[in-house]
Amino acid sequence: MKILLINPPYINLSGIKNSGGHSIPLNLAYLAAAVREKTVCEIKIIDCENSGLSYDQISERVKEFSPDIVGITFPTPAFKHVVKIAEDIKNIDGSIKIVVGGAHPTAFPLETTSIPYIDFTVFGEGEITFTELVTAISEGDDHYDGIPGIAYKQGGKVIVNEERELIEDIDGIPFPARDLFDLSSYYAAPTKKVSNFSSTSIISSRGCPYDCIHCISKLIWKKRVRYRSMESIIGEIKHCIDTYGIREFNFYDDTFTISRQRVMEFCDRICAEDLQIAWICFGRVNSIDMEMANAMKKAGCRKVSFGLESGAQEILDIMRKQSTLEMARKAVRAVNAAGMRVHASFMIGNIGETPETIRKTIDFAKSLDLDNATFFITAPFPGTGLYEIAKKHGFVSSAENWERFAPITKAQPVLVQDKISGKDLIAWQKRAFLEFYLRPGYVFKKFGRIKTFDDLKILVEGLGVFLRLQKKK
Repeated sequence: MKILLINPPYINLSGIKNSGGHSIPLNLAYLAAAVREKTVCEIKIIDCENSGLSYDQISERVKEFSPDIVGITFPTPAFKHVVKIAEDIKNIDGSIKIVVGGAHPTAFPLETTSIPYIDFTVFGEGEITFTELVTAISEGDDHYDGIPGIAYKQGGKVIVNEERELIEDIDGIPFPARDLFDLSSYYAAPTKKVSNFSSTSIISSRGCPYDCIHCISKLIWKKRVRYRSMESIIGEIKHCIDTYGIREFNFYDDTFTISRQRVMEFCDRICAEDLQIAWICFGRVNSIDMEMANAMKKAGCRKVSFGLESGAQEILDIMRKQSTLEMARKAVRAVNAAGMRVHASFMIGNIGETPETIRKTIDFAKSLDLDNATFFITAPFPGTGLYEIAKKHGFVSSAENWERFAPITKAQPVLVQDKISGKDLIAWQKRAFLEFYLRPGYVFKKFGRIKTFDDLKILVEGLGVFLRLQKKK
């Protein structure tokens, strides 16, 4: 079997180009590694987003490879692009089986599979499910009722099978297939670049135990956290160092700091083996303290990213964030005191938002010692509590325009409430970036931290993203 996996273009077409760096699509890298371990196949990955491919160029790549199966990852903002690619592929060769998976199909397996050009939907965790589906297709087995976690067409109807249980031992999943990518073409976003080393994304766990109303993590991971063993994580880091010369790692765990014991063990291992790496991770304000921050710094952590979301406690409570403004202040102080930098993301336009609460968020961001801050306009992704609340109260407008759900986009906001218009949300977002980044004290601090050409390059790239955001209509 010849299998082609596609990461569709969507930010470059529907969002703000080059706004967030380019990381390898870990989901496809894991999928490819799992399939080729269990089946006899030739497999290839096309990252259309990273390569900036047009529809015609994608079609040419498909014709050139002539696959039997095409798997397309399907985030919500990429909806129209996935459908267009699927249609083009079917026009090239109607016998090619098209399989989609990811967050959007997991939220809407029936609706997604009903799209004319899509043969199968994989919902939930994909490695075992996709491997079983590939095996069934390769053996010519037209009976798919025994494969949990898929939806498919049969006799003009869409059949949605039962859910698949989560993989208990995620150590059993092979390391991501980084060999299928031109790693030199990938780079971290300016807010996440922490060294002059080559970098890659990595995960040490799957899932998050919290219940924030805007987060899609629990859609697939079911509010459970499953950890990789320390041997597996350290093994992958060493593999990246030895095979690819990579020494910078961006941990994509929902919350890397969730288990104190595990973070301390990881830091001890990195130091004991003198791996000389640099890394960045997502932290949670109620799970990090001075001792942990010092250990992380010693082990090579250069930056911690927090989802602070709002500077208004009443909004945090509505979001079910289970954190306070004082927790945020203490966590930021601890990370800074340890000698690491801090990135924070904020959301504008949450349920219950008013001009006054947005003002509190901007002022709160400015009051903290942050190296970078990002201000997103809230989007209620399908499969989240926020989406259900927004639908119930009629706050979601034109939801069929799924490209508007891109995190950084030129499109009008999706979630529009009665107290703030979409136009006002965009104006507030611009004001937030301007007020935060154009403070004299912040500018002097940033220029004072320039020690190398790479530091200057990161600053210039960050400025470029900032200017592109200001052009947003």
